[in-house]
Amino acid sequence: MEEFHYRIPWRSRNVHPGHHRSQIQGVGLEFRGHATLIDYPDPRKLDIHASLHDPFGQHKVKLFSQTSLIPILVVADLSASMGLGTKPKLLSRLAAAIAYSAYRTGDLFGFLGVNDRIVLQYPLRFSKCLALELKHRLEKGPFQGKHLGMLRVGPYLGRQRALLFLISDFHFALTEVEALLTRLKPHDVVPVALWMSREWQAPARWGWAKLYDPETGHRRFLWLSPSSQAKLACAFCNRREQLIALCRRYGRPPFFIEDEFYPEKLTQYFLETCA
Repeated sequence: MEEFHYRIPWRSRNVHPGHHRSQIQGVGLEFRGHATLIDYPDPRKLDIHASLHDPFGQHKVKLFSQTSLIPILVVADLSASMGLGTKPKLLSRLAAAIAYSAYRTGDLFGFLGVNDRIVLQYPLRFSKCLALELKHRLEKGPFQGKHLGMLRVGPYLGRQRALLFLISDFHFALTEVEALLTRLKPHDVVPVALWMSREWQAPARWGWAKLYDPETGHRRFLWLSPSSQAKLACAFCNRREQLIALCRRYGRPPFFIEDEFYPEKLTQYFLETCA
């Protein structure tokens, strides 16, 4: 199974031990400070040096922060546009890599697949087999309908802050993207854009092309010219910059997957965004 390494810039509040820095006091290596032995009666953590230098002659114990687990959530767009070309394969590989990486790190993993409604749901769990099961399930779909159900996933995500992977091609209005990011603001959102190069590489020739929108069912004809490819590529470039600017305002920049998924690039993404 493919895997990558992820990091978070915030502290977990989960009481269960794990891999990430937390706000919970417990057994760990991160020193938090001192307290009196009366307040925290644990002689094993007695600090002789601090006790001898205490002006009130009180016995001091060391306090440490434990490392804790975090929830890892995936909200995946399963609308009709995500079923085109190699997107199902890319989505299944990515979701499986996230699930397996969460298992290897010791974190809980949950998944929501959404189009007009929630059509695929795995509650938070710690499972080694879930990655392979999810991979096979997503390769088959279902990819249909629109993306509107993504705006209603908030109540299904829980109150505890999670590292949330938002996977879509984001081929909808930026106002809707902003509304979605606003509703997911309690979480640490990693937007992942799945794109195919042929989406902006129109044939450099003269002639009519038949276009089809899989979500609305609308069809139209477009007259192509040698300049069409340059215009389409420019439009996608502008869309990319707008999406980056919007996502940065809500936390992390988007991670783009174009034609192929490389787990090591996702590791690099976390190293750069959590530096």
